[in-house]
Amino acid sequence: MNDNNLVQSVDRALSILEVLADFPNGAGITEISKSLGLSKATVHRLISTLKSRDFVNQSRDTEQYHLGYKLLYLSNCVSKNMDIFKVSRPIISRFADTVDATVHLSTLDDSNTNIIYVDKIEPSNSNKTFVMSSKVGKKAPCYCTAAGKLLLSDYSDEEIREIMKDVDFKIHTERTIKNIDEFIDEVHEVREKGYALDKHEYDSGIICISMPIYGSNGKIQLAMSVTGLIIYSTVEDLIGLKDSLGKVSKEISNTIKYL
Repeated sequence: MNDNNLVQSVDRALSILEVLADFPNGAGITEISKSLGLSKATVHRLISTLKSRDFVNQSRDTEQYHLGYKLLYLSNCVSKNMDIFKVSRPIISRFADTVDATVHLSTLDDSNTNIIYVDKIEPSNSNKTFVMSSKVGKKAPCYCTAAGKLLLSDYSDEEIREIMKDVDFKIHTERTIKNIDEFIDEVHEVREKGYALDKHEYDSGIICISMPIYGSNGKIQLAMSVTGLIIYSTVEDLIGLKDSLGKVSKEISNTIKYL
């Protein structure tokens, strides 16, 4: 391809993604600037655009930049090359077939106010006709999803209030949590019971149970969720899966801590 056909800003943005691929622990503006020979102002402008489209994430704690989960949405090849998905997918696929339900893996976005679906496994031979509309790379609010409640349960009440201070508690269904106090009460239940529920709080008719997958640091790394429809299942049915779901999440946790 003739270099005259290249769009400089696009070429530089893609170069930033390639640089971040070499920094698994994240990189700052200065490191990226030095690696590419670009000014900090140029890097900041480009990376802000990439961040706004979820191609790049920024750590809340370190302010370092990382490759974003939007890349998973664009290509299954990304997930196939990540050890955690290589480990978890066969285990979760067997479980999804056993319970005849869709299973999601989720993590928090940069703001910690939303979840991002990072993997979705559907049963291979389901006799249920409904297909879930959820997609890998899609975000959903923490306050009305089982995964969001579970992932934020790793934080203290004070930290949750700080994280959620600017969140607009949009009402999605008649069961949606309406304010921070209700949300924290729900998180207390999650800590006590070891699992989180979404009782059609985000989408009418869709229910969910979520349990943790822990990383090597003992913190919740991912939420593993079984999603069902009230035309096929009840909340009580999903709660009845907590022991088997817990065994699967523990098996994955015990494996990935050695990666």
